[in-house]
Amino acid sequence: MSEEINRNFYCSELSLQANEELPGTTPRVDVWFLLEYRGAWSDNAFVSSKIPEMVKTRINDCLNSIPNSRLQLIKKHDNIKDMVKFYVCVSDEIDPKLFEFDLGDYEELLDLDLEAIPSGESNLCKEPIFLVCTNGEYDKCCGKYGVPVYMEAVKHENGFTIWQTTHLGGHRFAANVLFLPYGICYGRVRETNVPRLVDDSLKLKIRLEHYRGRSCYSKDVQAAEYFLRRKTGVNRVSAFRFKEFKNPDRENSIAEFVSLSDNRSHLVHIQRDKEAFMNYTSCKDGEKSPVTQYRFVEIKGL
Repeated sequence: MSEEINRNFYCSELSLQANEELPGTTPRVDVWFLLEYRGAWSDNAFVSSKIPEMVKTRINDCLNSIPNSRLQLIKKHDNIKDMVKFYVCVSDEIDPKLFEFDLGDYEELLDLDLEAIPSGESNLCKEPIFLVCTNGEYDKCCGKYGVPVYMEAVKHENGFTIWQTTHLGGHRFAANVLFLPYGICYGRVRETNVPRLVDDSLKLKIRLEHYRGRSCYSKDVQAAEYFLRRKTGVNRVSAFRFKEFKNPDRENSIAEFVSLSDNRSHLVHIQRDKEAFMNYTSCKDGEKSPVTQYRFVEIKGL
């Protein structure tokens, strides 16, 4: 059998076969910029889009000036409105915010003080947002699994807004769903999971079986928070506050969280294995890469 035939795989299926775990796989993002674009998406959707070059330059300058910021293109399957939606989301652990703007055209972005929006209070959006990565041009797993999840979520759209989006990171975990403004990322979501996932999210409860982590945390802290929730059984989004992170060596880390219900501290000791196994992490990969996994060691309550 030729190598070309051997490589006719779905990276999400290889991830499942390897029993790759989800915690600690969400990209670190503090500020999300979401811009509606109804045209076709390529694998590099923003660069190849027909958004005016002056606007692209302005957005890129903003992303370069705001640490841990990220742009997502978004669209709906049936949107025919004249206005273009633009959101700015601050996925802060304590005070997450979502700002909403209606633009007559893309050039109106040039009139906005993009850097100042995250610290402001105007144009706040009351309803949360779900994003589902459906960009099959970036990775075919996102098209295969993301589109059905998005279409199912549309049926339940009440009290929230659902959007298709470009690459969220970790296409081997498709379908990937992001809940904003909280920055909660889920992976391996299927149509049958949507009703419960939506219902729990709107109640600000975390579905641990699909939980990749919160974007306001580093990946090590994401993993520690997951193990803390798994061991305590507490799934309320606001149950814990991250206090500090200790990294005694390259493999061992200790994250301290404080429970808001009783002010009790929890020290979560985890181990990071940067080469747990080798695998194709994208459907377009030409060779396997080392995959990082996190292992639970212990929790000490103070």
